[in-house]
Amino acid sequence: MAAKKKEVKVFTLADLGVDPETVGVANAATSVTASTPKPPRTAGERVADEGDAGNKVAEYLVGQKII
Repeated sequence: MAAKKKEVKVFTLADLGVDPETVGVANAATSVTASTPKPPRTAGERVADEGDAGNKVAEYLVGQKII
């Protein structure tokens, strides 16, 4: 909650001592050649707890290569 009240300081290039000719799109080391939108979210999987839900969740996570 304290972060909401904290003042956000804005610095200019001059404040930081940076030459404006050395920054920006013209001097970028990389460029974006293409982008693709994020796919829509799909429905999740429900696990009914019949005493083995922990095992089912673990199997799902292994199947998704999360663990």
